[in-house]
Amino acid sequence: MGTEKFEKELVSLSRHWKEYNEELVKRGEFYLSPAFLESWDEELEEMNEGRVGAPYKFPESYVQFDALWYEFFNLSYRQLEGALRKLGELISELEASDCTSPWHRFKRLEFEIPESEDRIVVPVLP
Repeated sequence: MGTEKFEKELVSLSRHWKEYNEELVKRGEFYLSPAFLESWDEELEEMNEGRVGAPYKFPESYVQFDALWYEFFNLSYRQLEGALRKLGELISELEASDCTSPWHRFKRLEFEIPESEDRIVVPVLP
């Protein structure tokens, strides 16, 4: 039992803390990346082309962003709506969805994890 504790302490001492800290910071950048805003209109236009019925209001990349927040921060749908509203106050281009839109879209979501040079590992939604 004492040996395991000693081995854990050695691992802790040998870690490159500055690099590890930077990796954690980059994960936060990933969770907050509003890159989907750059192609919002084009993506939405492509999704709605030839669509029968009500047009999509939010592009798939935005739904994926919502799903990341929903899963990683363990939010309810109403909490997600509140967080996105608040984020919309900071990022004027961001239109927050209501609490029911993500529920409908998450059921059909084909989730893509963006490639990263930093090799960030994230869970995949079922």
